[in-house]
Amino acid sequence: MTTLFFGDMLPPSNEDESRREHVLVGTATPLKLDVRPIKHDLTPRNSVCIGTFHEDRAIGRCAIPRQSVDDFLEMELFDKPVALALNVRKGGPGMEGSLLALVPMDRASQGGGSERDEPWKASVPGAAYDAAIKAGGDDSGSTQLVGIFLGEVVRFEGDRREPASMLREAADMLACVIRGQVDSVGGRVIEDLTASPGG
Repeated sequence: MTTLFFGDMLPPSNEDESRREHVLVGTATPLKLDVRPIKHDLTPRNSVCIGTFHEDRAIGRCAIPRQSVDDFLEMELFDKPVALALNVRKGGPGMEGSLLALVPMDRASQGGGSERDEPWKASVPGAAYDAAIKAGGDDSGSTQLVGIFLGEVVRFEGDRREPASMLREAADMLACVIRGQVDSVGGRVIEDLTASPGG
């Protein structure tokens, strides 16, 4: 199984981000998403939890500053279907991944500008995504994509299905998220992170 969680749930890695191994996988076709504020017990103070749903199944959640919520929702980034990508790296209890919506640059910049969407970009945990997300946008500015952070997922080492291939593992993680085959964050994450080595 794959587990949805807030980024704050896992301790930050001391490993240099630039030296970590990453794999980026994405959907072949755009998906219709419903992105809206939801209530969640882990939401930090002065923040709002934003939930992402596909076919009424929760596939992502993250927190953004309360003062940025209205501006973010008014940008109408998800009025049309968007492609999803999962940026996966080894770390924590197994494989960690950041779920991203790949939104055309013209849609992301309409009516907002860089100052308006900066708080949302600031919520992305790491700068390694910038280079990866701009793939395929050299021919036309209208086809350049911007990665919008939707949430974090993790697959525990004992749950891995493709231990010999990081790419196939990442693809399977993304497929499970889209199908809604995810555990809730609560007990499973805390239990596995606090368990002592050797049981």
